[in-house]
Order: sequence, then C-alpha cells, then structure tokens
Amino acid sequence: MTGGSPQDPGTNPAPRPPLGADFFTAPDQVNHRRYEALRAFFIDGLTHAQAAAKFGYTRWAMVNLVRDYRAGGLDMFAAPRKPGPPPGVTPAKDRARKRVVELRREGLSTYEISARLSTEGTPLNRTSVGEILTEEGFGRLLRHAQVEASINPGTYGRDTTCPGPAGWTSPPGRPGWTPEWPGCCSPCPT
Repeated sequence: MTGGSPQDPGTNPAPRPPLGADFFTAPDQVNHRRYEALRAFFIDGLTHAQAAAKFGYTRWAMVNLVRDYRAGGLDMFAAPRKPGPPPGVTPAKDRARKRVVELRREGLSTYEISARLSTEGTPLNRTSVGEILTEEGFGRLLRHAQVEASINPGTYGRDTTCPGPAGWTSPPGRPGWTPEWPGCCSPCPT
C-alpha cells in the first residue's frame, strides 16, 4: 500500500459528511434546532451535555428543553390548517367597506346595497353587507310593508287598473305608482 491511498487507514482524513447533511447537523431555524437536539437526546442516547454542545445550547438549556418537551409545552411544528386566508381575514369585505358605507348614507337597505355592489362588479352578499354596517355602527333600516297590487277591491292595496285623474303621471323614480284616489275603485270611472 502506498501512503495516502484510500486503503491506508493511518493516513485517511476524517470522513466527510454526505452532501446535504448540514441541514440536519447544523440547522438554521430555531424549531428545527430544538427538534434535532431532542432527537439526539432521545434517539441517539446523548447526554444533556453532549446534545447541548452539539447543537449550541448550554447544559441547563438542554435540560429545560427536555423538561418542556415532556410536559407538552413545545410547539415545534406548525399546526395544519385549511388553505386560504387566515380566519378572521375578509378581503372582499375590506375592499367593499367604503362603498357599503357610502351606499348606506344614501339610504339604501342591505338588499339594495348588495344588488348595487353586484352590478358594480364587487359582489357581496347581504349578510356580509349587514356585518359591515354593524361594525361601522349603522342600525337596521325599518322595513315598511309594500302595498300589495290587486284588482280585487276586497283585498288590501290599491287598484292597479285605475289610471287616476286625467293628466296624472307617476312621480320620478316610481313608475306605475298611483296614490289612493278618493272614490277610485273597481270598476274605474274613466
């Protein structure tokens, strides 16, 4: 055998760890370092002092780490969660918040605000609209019963077949609306 050959045990340099082993022997992240130190203590059988020296802890820090682990006080791995934004984050509501407040100040109800937002390209259901309004300090609008359209004089509501007096037109924004004219009933006197 010649000196320095791989077969010569006396002159071989120390074996090099395989490529990528630094990830396990010298972890950068705190939780990974804790994990490897605890693994060395429990699995590899190292003492507190040996595991501490290997991963950059003091002996007492390692003792405390083992104690906390046994007590269930270490949370080293992220808990699994559903994909998407974290709970409590509502990007769609946050984008529409300013517009919802503007529309409520115009006197629109949650239903009307939801419909208007849909036509503007930022759809938001009426529950979310209501939540925004509550968070912003707005109260509920009182809903008034709509007059039922009926041609039967015995039912509640106005007679929709009565055109009203000659020359009468509906007010702006309320097409087809006619007030209850005195003496107007079926059959309509026209």
